[in-house]
Amino acid sequence: MRPFFLPLLLLTTWVAHAAPAAWSVDYARWPAGQAYTKTEATRDWPTLQWFDAPSKASIAEKPANSDRKWLRVDFPAGKWGGPDSGVKFAANLAPADSYTLEYEVYFPPEWEFSQNNQPPHGGGKLPGISGGSHPSGGLGKPDGMSVRPMWRRDTRFSAAPQNYLELYLYWPQQTEKYGDRFFAQDVEAGRTYRIKLRVDLGTPERDGLVKLWIDGALRVDRAFRFLQPGQSWKLTQYMHNVFYGGNDPTWAPAHDQYLLLGPVRVDATPF
Repeated sequence: MRPFFLPLLLLTTWVAHAAPAAWSVDYARWPAGQAYTKTEATRDWPTLQWFDAPSKASIAEKPANSDRKWLRVDFPAGKWGGPDSGVKFAANLAPADSYTLEYEVYFPPEWEFSQNNQPPHGGGKLPGISGGSHPSGGLGKPDGMSVRPMWRRDTRFSAAPQNYLELYLYWPQQTEKYGDRFFAQDVEAGRTYRIKLRVDLGTPERDGLVKLWIDGALRVDRAFRFLQPGQSWKLTQYMHNVFYGGNDPTWAPAHDQYLLLGPVRVDATPF
């Protein structure tokens, strides 16, 4: 029996940690107030690749006594991006040519879209999807992509400062060092927004697509030639990069902040 037992054990271990093509995380297993560390993230995302949480993360219940759980991320005043703020991790997904990601984000009434909600600019990242070489952080690469929504406050798309969500994209033919940006819609503090992001890679001969819905309304629908001749890389990661920034202290909030992220659903088939 021994020759058969070891392969079976190895197979069982591999199946338990195989990257899925569909996943839902609703935080229901955790009590309100539970700290959310690498231990909890590994339970929710067994294919976790890395975890970095310089800011506090915990489980919140909203509305009170509703049993509806959210991931709360706190952002200390004066801290931004990099190693100083936010909750950032990545979990492997089954390699695929397309994925859909859906979740909710709640900005509290005192939320700062930029430092003190003043010019010249501000904003931060929300969860997204990546593949190939997973470019980000101002390091564009010719063999990968990453796409995330961002909250922003600036005059990029308006004469006066506005609070808005945008699509933030790294891809092989990007025109800006820190990723290409596409306006989605105006937003405001004290509101919950439902995000739905769809990525199709296409082929080296056919454009791929990125679509972003907010509260069920299609806000961004654009074509990109992600795969270059001879390339066959896939989408392979859920990116939970949630932080203010930005690459300098002007991105930091002036006061302590927090936001809530609702249940996450990611699937290689459309929904």
